[in-house]
Amino acid sequence: MRDIHSFQIDDPDYRLSKLETKDAETLQKLFEQCNDYSLIVEGKSMSPTAAVQTFQDVPPGRSTDDKFVYGLLDREGNIVGLLEGMRHYPEENIWWIGLLLLAPEMRGCGMGRKLLRSFEEYVRSESATAIMLGVVEENQAAYRFWQGQGFELVRQTEPRTFGRKVQTVYVMRKAVTAAT
Repeated sequence: MRDIHSFQIDDPDYRLSKLETKDAETLQKLFEQCNDYSLIVEGKSMSPTAAVQTFQDVPPGRSTDDKFVYGLLDREGNIVGLLEGMRHYPEENIWWIGLLLLAPEMRGCGMGRKLLRSFEEYVRSESATAIMLGVVEENQAAYRFWQGQGFELVRQTEPRTFGRKVQTVYVMRKAVTAAT
């Protein structure tokens, strides 16, 4: 995996760390805490290989060279959040968020907004023009979160299979322009 620069979060109690395959076992603990996400998306419990797949899964025609996987770590070094995706996808200067996942105790306290704000500053410094992502139709809380952060609906996909569920994906986009 190519070294993709790091960025910091504006909170003294947490830090971001670039995760690598060797961190999969520790990351799996976060996935298991977030079983509610898997139930919403796939209708089944989190896969015991979810963390490993996070490092391996890439869109068709892409490699892991442009993939990023960041862990949000607390003061004790526990992974309490994840930000994963691809740079220059689906086109040059656009970064795709594949997953923003926070441990249940981290939700609703503004950490998602802080993490996104820091990420936006970082991708802007890397000459990105936009961030895109997809939200499954059943995850309305996530859809409202992203809307609240300035993401707009670009399109809806045809229904597709996720585990035991068939869901439409709402593709969303936010421009990241230079600060004025």
